Formats: sequence, structure tokens, C-alpha cells
Amino acid sequence: MTTIARVEERLEGGLLNLWYQVARSSEVTDRPVALRRLQRDLVLWRGDRGQLNVLEDFCPHRGAPLSLGQVVQGNVMCPYHGVQVTGEGVVAAVPPSPVCPMVGQKLVRNYPVREQAGAIFVYFAEDANAEVPEPIFPEELTSPEWDQFLYAAVWRCNWQVTMDNRTDPIHGSYLHTGTFTLDRGRKDAVLKVEPTAHGFQTYRANQRGVNLDWHEVIFHPGNSFWIRTEVPYPPAFGGGSFFIVGHPTPIDRDSTLVNLWRMRKVSGWQRDLWRFMYKNRLKERNDEVVEQDRVLLEAIPPGARARERLIQTDTAVIRMRRMLRAEAMRQLGISPTSEQQAAGMAASGQEG
Repeated sequence: MTTIARVEERLEGGLLNLWYQVARSSEVTDRPVALRRLQRDLVLWRGDRGQLNVLEDFCPHRGAPLSLGQVVQGNVMCPYHGVQVTGEGVVAAVPPSPVCPMVGQKLVRNYPVREQAGAIFVYFAEDANAEVPEPIFPEELTSPEWDQFLYAAVWRCNWQVTMDNRTDPIHGSYLHTGTFTLDRGRKDAVLKVEPTAHGFQTYRANQRGVNLDWHEVIFHPGNSFWIRTEVPYPPAFGGGSFFIVGHPTPIDRDSTLVNLWRMRKVSGWQRDLWRFMYKNRLKERNDEVVEQDRVLLEAIPPGARARERLIQTDTAVIRMRRMLRAEAMRQLGISPTSEQQAAGMAASGQEG
């Protein structure tokens, strides 16, 4: 496989050594749940004290999916022959053969898991024995000063397409014309990009607080990445802004779990009012906007990047793509010089 192909393969399947949101907290109870994330099949369940467990969905006996079984005394039990596995991936019991040497052995990979803001996060390390960092969450998900609602849905497109969309403020003036929040402002722009301590911010030079005019990409290599977006409310809904914070989680090369926390920094009666308005009026309208994104992104053909012609207002998309590509190369141990040489040879019909 060429150097370029290795980088593209890593990007398409999802960067590793990062925390990803994989499900809502409410979706995992004391029954096994099967999930596919980052091209890996997982089983999740809660133990006797409500603690979360995440394993590869594979019974070490004959390979049956553990997710088809049940939880017994806090362990997941395979439906095929009753083999029981702990949340650490250790075989706890083999009922057909009680003295089986598998008992006590760690034969299934387990994944670090955390809960925050009504969601479940899993760390996908390239090395199963690597040290796991505590997740770095944005303030909006940890501070009691912020109130949030989580949108999570599967979109039939690669996760990189959704990343492009999140760092493209200009599409709001076109794709979302006619929606209650994004039907105002100029349709032209000069996009500015400025580095920050952990990523970059992008904004329109000719307006702010009118449409999708500002984004921030926050990246902590080896830990997490987030995108923050400011969304203005029209005067009829009290003005001001709410914010969207989240990241996409790759499922496989053709589908993505899109996670968006919609939030405001409000307290007291204003928080109560916002929660009431969101549940009864705003959620439906916000979902309408996101649905426009989903339909459009799912319609973009997989090979579109090979033919696209970017313009000035794609500046942030270019910056974000370079950032992700650099991380993919770092994870694969590829130096920028090596990749540039490979790109040159590929252009000449030679392999890198």
C-alpha cells in the first residue's frame, strides 16, 4: 500500500487514540447493546452497580457476538454456550466445562469508557495496552452554568464530510435559507481563520451574530476534538445566541454518528424558559435545519474530493483537513517530507 493510501485509509476509517461519543447514556442499561464504531463491533452493558462496560463483541470460545446474550451477575454471558466475560475482558466462567483453562484469562479486548452530559464516551487506542488519558471535555459539557440538549443520529456519509460541514459557516446562507434562525444576513463573505491555543477559530469578516458566522475547532492530540458553533436567535425569539458543541464519530467508511449538544449559558427562570421553549418550539425547528444538512451530505458522492474546486470561503475546511491529515500521518509514523515525496511520485505514476 502506498504512503498516500495508508493516510487516506486512516482518515476514512477514523483517527485513533481519541475519545469518541458512542451512544446516549439512556441507551445502555443492564442488557447487552451492540454498537459498531470506528469499524469495530462493540458490546456495552451496565453491571450490578450501574457501571458501564465496553468490550469487543466477540466470545473467545467460538466467536459468537456477546451482544446476543444477557447479563449475569454483572458479567456478559454468551448465548451460544454460556461463557461469561467480565467488563475487563476476563473469562469468569465456562459452564459446560467448569475447570476450563480459559477461566481467569483476559481473552477479550475491553475499552475505557466515561459518561458525561448524558452521553457515553469510549477511548479508541491503537495499542490496547497504551496509557489512557482522562478525556478533555469543553466547559459547556462540564460547567453547571451551561444547559444542553443532545442530538445524536446516524448519517449515511463519511465522518470527514460532516467535519467539512461543521467548519463551513457560509453554507448557512444558502442551504438553510427559509429557516427561522438562519434566514438573515449577507450571502457573500471573506472568511478569516486565526490560530488558538488548541486549534483555530474561523469567522466572517463582514458580519457577526447574524447567521453561521463563527466556528472554533478544538483539538487535543491523543485525547479529543470538538467543534463549537455560534447560532444566533432571531429577535422574535429573544435574540442572543445558543451554541452547538460536538464531534462526529465514525461508524464505518460510509456512516457516521453525528453528535451535537445544543446549549445556552443561562440560569434561574431564564434556564427554565429556554428549556420549555426548546422542548416545545425550538427542537423541531433546530432538527429541521440539521435534517437539511443530513440530506445534502448524504447526496455527495464518495469520490467528490477528487473533483472539487475549493474557494476562499473554504479556508477553514482546508485548515481542518490539513490538521486531521497531519494527525493521521503522525499516528502512522509518516513524516511530512515522506508524504510529499510519495505525492510527487504518485503524480508521476510511481508508488511511494
